[in-house]
Amino acid sequence: ADAASLAGMAVALLVPLSSALNYTVLQHAGRARPAVDDSTQTPASQPDLFSAVLIGAALSALATLPFALPFKSNAHDLGLLFGLGIVQLAIPCLLLVRVSRALPAPEVALIGLLEVIFGVLWAWIGAGEAPGSAALTGGAVVVGALVFNELLSLRGRAAAALA
Repeated sequence: ADAASLAGMAVALLVPLSSALNYTVLQHAGRARPAVDDSTQTPASQPDLFSAVLIGAALSALATLPFALPFKSNAHDLGLLFGLGIVQLAIPCLLLVRVSRALPAPEVALIGLLEVIFGVLWAWIGAGEAPGSAALTGGAVVVGALVFNELLSLRGRAAAALA
């Protein structure tokens, strides 16, 4: 394999590893302290992970700024970019930080894969880009894994309730 192929495979390996590390760190940080201080029954101070998301977004914007030059977007494009930035990036990131306190990291990772499925679905609905059989098979595997995971979770909760 040539250098470009090896670099692509390295990136393909590092992305899921980085995501797994991110989910695990978020879960650990979110559970570092209880949500309520037992001695006073008041909310305990939690690590401010929302600020971490804001700082990460600002650093990402600064790192990618040189690649955006020269700016050639019109007002319509900037409006679309602003909307996508809020709806597709900011809100999901903040929701991810919030749910990582309650859900195990593997469940958060599986739910994160739904983004890929919905991206294909919206392209299919909005632009008429019909997915190929490989995309449909991959989507079925992800949805199947989510359903299987939830069935196992329900079974475990039912067994715990009976015990």
